[in-house]
Parts: sequence; C-alpha cells; structure tokens
Amino acid sequence: MQGLFTLDSDNKRFYKILVSLCIPIIIQQLISTSVNVIDTMMISSLGESSVASIGVANQFFFLFNMSLSGITGGAGVFISQFFGKGDVTNIRKVTGFSTLLAIILSLFFFIPALVIPTNIIHIFSYDPEVIKLCTQYFSIVVFCYPLIAISTVFSMGSRGVRNPKLGMFCSSAALVVNIILNYGLIFGNFGLPMLGVKGAAIATVTARMVELVLILGYVYFMKKDYVLRFGFSDLKLITKDFTISFLSKSMPIFLNDSAWAVGTVLYSVAYSKAGTSAIAASQIATSTGNFFIMTAVCIAIGASIMLGNELGADNIDRAIVYAKKFSALTFLAGLIFGGLLILNIPFLLKIFSVSDSLAPDITKIFVIMGIMMALKSFNTLIVIGILRSGGDTKYALFLELGCMWFASIPLTFLAAFYGAPIYILVLLTYAEEIFKFIFGVPRALSKKWAANIVKEMN
Repeated sequence: MQGLFTLDSDNKRFYKILVSLCIPIIIQQLISTSVNVIDTMMISSLGESSVASIGVANQFFFLFNMSLSGITGGAGVFISQFFGKGDVTNIRKVTGFSTLLAIILSLFFFIPALVIPTNIIHIFSYDPEVIKLCTQYFSIVVFCYPLIAISTVFSMGSRGVRNPKLGMFCSSAALVVNIILNYGLIFGNFGLPMLGVKGAAIATVTARMVELVLILGYVYFMKKDYVLRFGFSDLKLITKDFTISFLSKSMPIFLNDSAWAVGTVLYSVAYSKAGTSAIAASQIATSTGNFFIMTAVCIAIGASIMLGNELGADNIDRAIVYAKKFSALTFLAGLIFGGLLILNIPFLLKIFSVSDSLAPDITKIFVIMGIMMALKSFNTLIVIGILRSGGDTKYALFLELGCMWFASIPLTFLAAFYGAPIYILVLLTYAEEIFKFIFGVPRALSKKWAANIVKEMN
C-alpha cells in the first residue's frame, strides 16, 4: 500500500475528495450533536428530573433515528454506487422510494408517542416527576419526526452525490434557531414565556421545520436540475425487480440499525435500575461521548461514500486501497479524540453543572469512553464505511447484532440485576466492541465486500 501521508497523485486525489466530503459532514454532525448537548446543558439547570425526562424522550427518538438511518443507509449504498456509475434516473428512483419509506416509518413512532406516551416512559422510569415532564415534552416534540424523516433522506442522499454542504448549511440554520428559541422558551428570555422542557420541545420542532423548508427549497426551487429531485414520473419507474434489489441490500441495514438501536435503548433500561441519577448521568455522558467520537464517525461516513463511488465505477482495486487508508485514519482519530475527552473531564463536569454526588460516576464513564474510543471508531468504519459500501450488509448485520445481543446486553443486564454501579454497566456495554473487532477484521481483509452491486441494475 502507498504511504498514508505521501503526496503522490493518488493520495492527493484521496485527500481532496475526503476533505470536500468529511469537513461538511463533520460540521453537520457537530451541529446535530450540539443540539442534544445544548438541550441537556440548558435543561440541567432545572434539575435531575428534567435531565432524566429529556433523556427518556431522547431514547425513543434515538430508536426512531436509528431506524431511519437504516432506511437512508440502504439508500446511501445505492446512491453512492449509482453516482459512480453516472445513473441519475436510478438515483431519483432510490430517493423517491426511500422518502416514502421514511415517512411511513415516522408515523409508526409518531402515533404511539402522541397517544400512549406513559407506556413508553414506563420502560425507563416510574418516577412521577420524570413521567410528568417527559409527557409534556413528548406531546410537542413528536411533531418533528415526519419533518426529520424527509430532511434526512435528502441530506444523506446529497452526501452520496458528493454535495454534503447542503445538509451542513440547512442544519446550521436550524441550530441557530434552536439555540435562540431554547434560551428564550426554557428560561423565559426575550419576552417569551418560561416553559421549561416544553420550551425545549417547541424549539426543536421549529428548528426542524426551518431545516426541511431550506432543504426542499434548494432541491425543488433553487436547483431544479438537482440529481435527487424526484417526481411522480420517477416513482412510476419503480419496478418489482428494482424493489427486490433495493430491499435485498437495504433491509439488512434497516434491521441492523433498528435492532442495534433497540439494544442501545436496553442498555438505558439496565442503567435505569440504578435510579434517576444514573439515567441523568448516562444522558450527560452519552451526549458528550457522541460529540467526541463524531469525527471518526464522519470519516467512516465519508469512507462509505468514496468507496461506494469507486465500486460503482468498477474501480475495485482503488476502493480496497482507500479502505486501508481509512482504517488508519479512523483509528488515529479515535485515539486523539478519546484522549481529548479524558483531558477535558473537569471542564465537562463544570459546564454540565454536575452535582458532587454524580461527579465520581460520570468521571469514570468518561474515562471508559475515552479509552475505548479508538476501538469503537475503527469498528464503526468496518461496518459503515467498508462492509456496507460494497453491499456486504448481511455480514454487517450478523456482526453488529451478534456481538451486541449475545455478549454485551446479557453481561450488562446480569450486572444490573446484581446492583452494579452505573460505570460498570457502561464498561460492560463495550464488550460488543471487542467481539466486533475479532470477527470484523477478517471479513474486511477477505475483500468479499468489494463488489459493484449496481452494474446490472436498470
């Protein structure tokens, strides 16, 4: 393999595309993660029950968002390879079909959260104050689910056609709206009523409305020849064979991300056995940990696009070389940001206004996350960036779910049953990363994933 940091022509091409893709993706992911972190920071001043209530609602949203990513992830595999092939018609068919699927999915989450929120909350907590606050939050925030479904399809699709700036700019505008309204509606500033968690929900829905209007405005009014701009004529072109081909590769991703999300939510159920303080601690730690691992995840997303483009163009050898380069970059990014997380623990405890009783547990959780971040980053690349890019989605499904459901989940619940502290429970969740590395690396090295799955599709 060519040196990772040499400045030959192929490396220059590699880094040029990587930077053009990953910088906007990193900024967008930074924005998306910041919304959650900022919400948690502002709500934390209202007490542990408020933080826990947002945490419970975020678990349900996380389940929706990961299921949605299963749909957009499957679409992304095809859009990336069709873009490499230069097939605009099929890109629009994929975009239209995945938009319909995303809207239907959003309704499956929207209706229960609106009609039976208490049943959902009881999965995590029976604390009366948490139930009251979370019900107030749910009654408003669920209206952003269909909005997110549509905007995510176009945002993720734009990445696949090497236009990640669209999602970045629209998310930036949404973040500004969210922060201003959060500050006004949570605390009653700018002459607005003080609404607490309800104010946070209103701010979130409004911000998502702004994001969707901007995305659709660009796709359908500003740039009328945009490659993702589908219409009814494109939907009519969707055949049975197209649907079968699409679902055969995308359904494992949907099942993967959905079941992985359920497993992650189950971790939170296990954490809840340690009490409301443990829920608050895990909410703070998780939102912050996601912020620090973001760069490595974005490199993995960039890898899936670049590898998909090369595979769709039948440049198999180049895709394999790129996969090796991405492996080194992602692991290095995980090491750097894991170290930064550990070094910034005192600052993080201060900005989240962590109480003296919570500080020791959150500190230990941050240390665990920091140490394991390089391994988790590398595994994310293998699943998202390498295996999925070539349509090896079934192995990715077995890899992720097998390691989670047969290793880390049983261990975490067993420890929770015996009353282990929250930081031990968090540590045991990382058992999946160890097994994922053991079974994932041989598959990546086998090169069985490196395939052009759209070559024969019409």
